[in-house]
Amino acid sequence: MGAMQFARIVVLLVILSAAAGLPALQAPSALAGIVTAGADTLTYKVEPGDTILGICAAVRDRTGHYALEDLREDIRLANGLRNHHLSVGQILAIPVAGPDPGPRVALPVAGGAEPRGIYISGPAAGVSTVLQRIDRFVEAGGNAVVLDAKDIDGILTYRSAAAAPRKGPGPYVPSLPRLLDRLGEQDLYRIARLAVFLDGDLGARRPDLALADPAGEPWRERGCVWMDPAEAEVRSYNLALVAELARAGFEEIQLDYIRYPTNGWRGDWTGSLEGTAALRRAHISRFVAAARDTAARYGSRLSVALFGVMAWGRTADLALTGQDVRVLAACADVICPMVYPSHFGPGFGGYADPAENPEGIVGEAVLRFRELAGPGTEIRPWLQSFAFGVRDFGPEYVGRQVTASRLSGGDGWCFWNPACRYEVLAEHLQGKIAMASP
Repeated sequence: MGAMQFARIVVLLVILSAAAGLPALQAPSALAGIVTAGADTLTYKVEPGDTILGICAAVRDRTGHYALEDLREDIRLANGLRNHHLSVGQILAIPVAGPDPGPRVALPVAGGAEPRGIYISGPAAGVSTVLQRIDRFVEAGGNAVVLDAKDIDGILTYRSAAAAPRKGPGPYVPSLPRLLDRLGEQDLYRIARLAVFLDGDLGARRPDLALADPAGEPWRERGCVWMDPAEAEVRSYNLALVAELARAGFEEIQLDYIRYPTNGWRGDWTGSLEGTAALRRAHISRFVAAARDTAARYGSRLSVALFGVMAWGRTADLALTGQDVRVLAACADVICPMVYPSHFGPGFGGYADPAENPEGIVGEAVLRFRELAGPGTEIRPWLQSFAFGVRDFGPEYVGRQVTASRLSGGDGWCFWNPACRYEVLAEHLQGKIAMASP
């Protein structure tokens, strides 16, 4: 096999590895092509089979760039390239980005401050602008980040050794160790979010492990598949991810979709609400307890995101979800009720429009969760950082939620925005860092 043919095969393997979500292979010629390595620029001699993306993958650790696309664009600009075609022997200037530490947290969780966090999706974490978003939040007074590790589509946002190789989008995060190191240097409290039993990818690969409809087909919701919490392989897969994320350096692992479907599945109906609630509660709590033990082995805490309505303890809700607050409080370190006011129906709690009464909804929910959980379990609510259902959403609305949670005994908070836009939250926080910790 000639050198040119071998190089082309290696480059093909690089591309196939990336498409499958595997760690990128490096062409043997890539690092050998570096001619000089200065403080702000590398010079690189193009070898047979080289591509710009292949070069970027090989040298990114030497340049400090967060995403490959950033490095590729810097190379194009530095060399006046009109396209991405390269010539063998061509000398490229490769800019070095240098360190980018970011601002430090004013009141870190490690120092005893209450967690004040935001949600970051996988796609948002895949581009370098995520660092600017996080930095603005830190400067406004934030101290925690909840990063998607796996959403309901089942796509892992990072390169995982615990999951099977797959095709399609993701992983999004260019380098999880680099991102975690950067957040750690800022003293941010790092939380990994793991959507558990609604999993489109696992459902596509293993439909035999899914909850089934009357025809025997996987039970679906929003294009994804509900996995069976009673299946040992489903539990083992997610526990392996909990362990991997805890080892990676996340201080906390948060389980979401840690429940049964609420869109009509009755495959385990026992004939009574109480019996069904007991059956589902046992499967959910058993997994949560195992997940906390797993996380604790690596020094991480475990939190669970629960429906806000579970604070009212209605048997019908328990039978639907399997989320029993009293039981789960004994299995987890933190309870994170999702108490977005706009998600409560008209008339709930005696309010004609709950979305316009955040004090009542958030305050009552947090108080009830506090009473149900008892001492020793933190209550950290998910609050609303989006305008849906609210006539006058703005910094004041955000502040009303925060105040209601604090007065009802909440232990900090996290705000959710599906587009990861937190300008309104930052506007509320500006100048109020001192009041953020009691």
